[in-house]
Amino acid sequence: MNQKKSQTTEEVLAESLKHLMAVIPFEKITVKEITDEAHVKRPTFYNHFRDKYDVVEYILQRDIIRPAHMLISCDMLHEAIRLMLNGMKKDSDFYIRAVKIEGTNSFKEVLMQNLTGILRDAMNMRGMDETHSNPILTMDNIAECYALCITFGIVKWIQGGMKIEVDDVCEALQIMLSESLADIIYHRKK
Repeated sequence: MNQKKSQTTEEVLAESLKHLMAVIPFEKITVKEITDEAHVKRPTFYNHFRDKYDVVEYILQRDIIRPAHMLISCDMLHEAIRLMLNGMKKDSDFYIRAVKIEGTNSFKEVLMQNLTGILRDAMNMRGMDETHSNPILTMDNIAECYALCITFGIVKWIQGGMKIEVDDVCEALQIMLSESLADIIYHRKK
């Protein structure tokens, strides 16, 4: 893998990991293989990333979270979700493999944490405060609840091979995020 002049070292290492994940299961990939593929020395890797999980988070941040954050900050949550899904669909080979990463640094956990952060940021930007009488209804808890729902839908979609159209996934997430459980159970037509 040759480094293009415009690529940063992080980008080269990220592309190296993506290339390797196309042929080797993530859990078997070593930092040495990533650096060999990127044509950089092993210490260079550690100047930029803690471990290979950190590279996956970098890719998710660069390609999905940052662009979505911009839209969410402009009150465009549904457009942000659509952008995220389209970005994942565009790089489906990587995301179908990445969703299989398990453990404390799992893809699911990293996605959920990042979504919680951008939803919390959006609430802060809107001037929400913590003055609710119910101590469970904090901004952090509300952001985490909605992030869990969005993460659940995205992970199920990826695990299913991304066969459902993006618009249909967006519609399902819209229903899960905006309708009450009672409405879904008792009033939704089949």
